[in-house]
Amino acid sequence: MTDAAARAAIEAPRPPVTPDPPTPKGRDTRDRLLAAATTLFAERGYAGVRITDITKEAGLSGGAFYRYFTDRREIMLVLLQDLTDEAFEFIRVPWDDTDPMDAVMRSTELYFTFYESHRALFGLLAELGQTDPEVSALWARARQAFYSRFAHVLRRGVESDRLRAGVNVEVAAEMICGMTEFYAFQRYALRDGVVTAVTPREAARTLAEIWASGILRQP
Repeated sequence: MTDAAARAAIEAPRPPVTPDPPTPKGRDTRDRLLAAATTLFAERGYAGVRITDITKEAGLSGGAFYRYFTDRREIMLVLLQDLTDEAFEFIRVPWDDTDPMDAVMRSTELYFTFYESHRALFGLLAELGQTDPEVSALWARARQAFYSRFAHVLRRGVESDRLRAGVNVEVAAEMICGMTEFYAFQRYALRDGVVTAVTPREAARTLAEIWASGILRQP
């Protein structure tokens, strides 16, 4: 699957949301509501936040909320959709046939950095993805897009004779991305001290070395 096909996976049909406001003032108000919801969801969890809490945090009236969102669930879905879209673009690194390990390491470091700075929303995604069908579908689309992009990268590596022949690139992509995602979830969302606290760069370098030793063709 090409990178364009991977992008199509994340742009598959999704729940309808209120369109962006047409005016700068409207967009500013909407952004204030989104920022307030992000802060409160991080502090209290989704179940512990009411619409009145969001409007109070944003310094807005209750009526302002309903001009932009139908309910608390919609603002949550908007936040999580924006999160996965931004992550997909943020970690994009061009593949370099001459140094594939460096490309993987840089992309992984970007992912860890992004995850750390958005850890509350990633935690919310993991939490609600277990019980909310629309969040579960959103999360599945995002993972499929990441897996497909990385499988495309691995396929290029096989074609350029940089990776070992016979590697199942789809399964390899799922395994590597899954390991990356679960490490990030433990390190930045759970933060329970089980995994070693290292910098995103060190973690990315270690993962890239594991990746290289497993499927990179050795000289």
